[in-house]
Amino acid sequence: MDFQVQAKAAPADDQETAAEMSELPERGRVDFMQLSFWICLLVSIAAASVALAWPNASGAPGPILLIAMASGGLVFLLWSVRGAGRMLGLFPERGSIARAAQAATPRFGWIEALDESVLIADQGGAPVAANTSYRELTSLALIGSQSEGAPVTVDRLFGANPGLAAPVYRLSKGAKAGHARREILPPITIGPERVPAQFEITVSPLPRDKVLWRIRPIAGEREATGAADLKSLYVEDAPMGFFAARPDGTITYANGWLRDMLGLPETAKNIRIDDIMRPEFVKMLSRDRKSGVPGRVDIQLRGRDGVERPVQAITTWSGKGADATGRTIILASQQVMNTGEEGFRVSTASRPPRPDGDPMFDDAPFGAVRLEGGSVDSAIIMDTNRALMDLTEGKAAPGGKFSDLFSAEEGEDSLKSLLVDAIDKPVNLKLAGEEPKHVNVFVALDGAGRPSVAYVMDITEQRQLEMRLAHGEKMQAIGQLAGGVAHDFNNVLQGIILNNEQLMVHHPLGDPSYSNLKSIHEFSIRAKDLVKMLLAYARQQTFKREVFAVTDFMSEFSILLRQLLDERIELDVKHGRDVPYIKADKNQLENALFNLATNARDAMLSHKNGGKLTIRTARATGKEAQDKGFAFVNDGDYMLIEVADTGHGMPKDVMDKIFQPFFTTKEAGVGTGLGLATVYGIIKQSGGYICTTSGVGKGTTFHIYLPALKAEEIPEPVDMAQAEKIASQPVDISGRGRILLIEDEDGVRGIAASLLRSSGYEVEEACDGEEAMEILEDNPESFDLVISDVVMPGKDGPTLIREAKDLLGHARVIFISGYAERDIAKQLDDDRAVSFLPKPFTVRQLAERVKQELGSPKKEAA
Repeated sequence: MDFQVQAKAAPADDQETAAEMSELPERGRVDFMQLSFWICLLVSIAAASVALAWPNASGAPGPILLIAMASGGLVFLLWSVRGAGRMLGLFPERGSIARAAQAATPRFGWIEALDESVLIADQGGAPVAANTSYRELTSLALIGSQSEGAPVTVDRLFGANPGLAAPVYRLSKGAKAGHARREILPPITIGPERVPAQFEITVSPLPRDKVLWRIRPIAGEREATGAADLKSLYVEDAPMGFFAARPDGTITYANGWLRDMLGLPETAKNIRIDDIMRPEFVKMLSRDRKSGVPGRVDIQLRGRDGVERPVQAITTWSGKGADATGRTIILASQQVMNTGEEGFRVSTASRPPRPDGDPMFDDAPFGAVRLEGGSVDSAIIMDTNRALMDLTEGKAAPGGKFSDLFSAEEGEDSLKSLLVDAIDKPVNLKLAGEEPKHVNVFVALDGAGRPSVAYVMDITEQRQLEMRLAHGEKMQAIGQLAGGVAHDFNNVLQGIILNNEQLMVHHPLGDPSYSNLKSIHEFSIRAKDLVKMLLAYARQQTFKREVFAVTDFMSEFSILLRQLLDERIELDVKHGRDVPYIKADKNQLENALFNLATNARDAMLSHKNGGKLTIRTARATGKEAQDKGFAFVNDGDYMLIEVADTGHGMPKDVMDKIFQPFFTTKEAGVGTGLGLATVYGIIKQSGGYICTTSGVGKGTTFHIYLPALKAEEIPEPVDMAQAEKIASQPVDISGRGRILLIEDEDGVRGIAASLLRSSGYEVEEACDGEEAMEILEDNPESFDLVISDVVMPGKDGPTLIREAKDLLGHARVIFISGYAERDIAKQLDDDRAVSFLPKPFTVRQLAERVKQELGSPKKEAA
């Protein structure tokens, strides 16, 4: 039939053309309308000729007659040029209106004569024409959602049934290649009534790159089974049990296998689940009704003879409430299968029975393989289950060597040793392939000590999580080390800075020692920046967060950045639409971007003698970041800053280390290796993420995700000019008041106390929290200000202030520390005014802060 329809369909266009030509008017017949037209035209030409020959005789109508003659000449010219007048529609033929209407009607009218659903489409699948049967099938399959316009494609017609995707794809592939193909689709239910149906689809090529799709329902199933319900889906004669039930326990259908086992007639009605099993088994079948997840349980079914038989039940629930439906598959246990009972001489597997009679082999959720051979490394694969075939992408086919499934990165001998170790215990191996997968392999031996069965479990995701956790723990440990080193060095640096400033007061400009003291000052500033980098990586630097728009920030920052870059580097800043506000430390963010730009500049100049640096801003979501492969980015709204260069790029082994402190690819003396480590710490302390994509020869892109602020979190704008004017006013650093200074470093405490006394303050010193508590107990409510280090041996600063709150009176508190401010005021449980001064600080910074606290009105608690 395929070839007959194709032969009939092939000249379809030619037949239609012949039909249209047959409808044209015969050439020999007289067209009276055209004859009248030509007579009138000739009369007008004659009259015009008279007017031209004797103008006095024609009088006023003469010009009109001349125009008529000109028009007649033009028509004659058009007529004489190979029928151009007829082509332009000046001389319409008989039946032209009918032919115009016919041209608007659909082509391929012959498809209505076929008794099956027919669609004509192009090779890409776009519909061209469809018959009424196809449109009715579309309306039924899509439950009335089909519009009155063009017909839908076949893949959309069956798109709601995942099981039909493969055959429809094969048909589409054949149609695109211009080949005829036939497929029988698996049984489905269709329409609002969920009527069982099965179709045969055939595609055949037509001329002019068209394809004929024929959809024919398979006849005979309903007559063969005598049923119009689920039986027509081959459940009735399935080699396993099946029944459907409602939430109230009523069984609506049981197939022949199950009826035979239970001894029920086909006409049995009003059978309930608790009639065929005990109540505890009924509860086991309904326990997964809310989740909809298939549940597998071992139960016992009770027949009409009262005998209970052990079976395995797999139940799936669909729908909600009273409309829910439970569908249960019954598999007889192997014990019953071997009893020789008549009712169980059937296979319970969906595939042909295996020699060893293992029905669980194919459906295991992990890889399983049967082996044959004297040793594990030489064993041959005899049989493979579905899970392992999918895991190995078809490489575990029977007949192959088991050891060939795994990667031998460390040599064949090492792989052989690992496979031997896998006997009776799981061993981690990698599957061979472009993207190796991590698996656990377990090999079991038979009674003769030869490999019999091997189990292969995919642990790729688990290994990735373990590696990510190990990397995070390593970075955290390095961060704690860096923070501890920075804190101790801060105390040493604080003493150097304060002592140096005091010496510079006594040895001003012009003194022979001034140049040496100035050099010490410059080195201390460099050391201070180094400490900031370490604290940034450890996420312990002090942040001064503020709300700002990144577009404004980048506009100002790009001016400074252009001065940093080489003239051979092209800078391009692109802003996205609807860019959100963020809350961050501008100085720290500038520092991070400067480090990224510097690394990009060096990469481009060293490998390509120039290039392009692109900075892009945009609004992003956590889902978009996860789609790019950054699975660790949490859901939410983010401000995305991308820094992309056209440099040499980085291999994967370098990318894994770029954020580690002191790792650098530059030559000795050129870089410290703290640049990217600082960037990492700044972004993480800002609550964001930094991700990297790079390819050798393609350049590198850093993706920075910073949390976006919601509209209600954005404060009202302030007059920055007025604020800067107030902040820039000179401050008198001298003052009066009694201060308790608590610092565990003797050098820092001594020089700070000396400087404060020189400014007019009365200072009491304490080396730790215990000594400070004794001083406060001897002199309660006698201090105006307490300056305390945060981290001290024994009792730390916040603990001291919290325990001594009744002894402090109205004294203010200044905490000094090299660590970041951790919202210390909230730890005190007090209404006391608290401020924070990060180390290392200068003499003037300390004096100005003390003056600010003692010389200003009483503030509310922070």
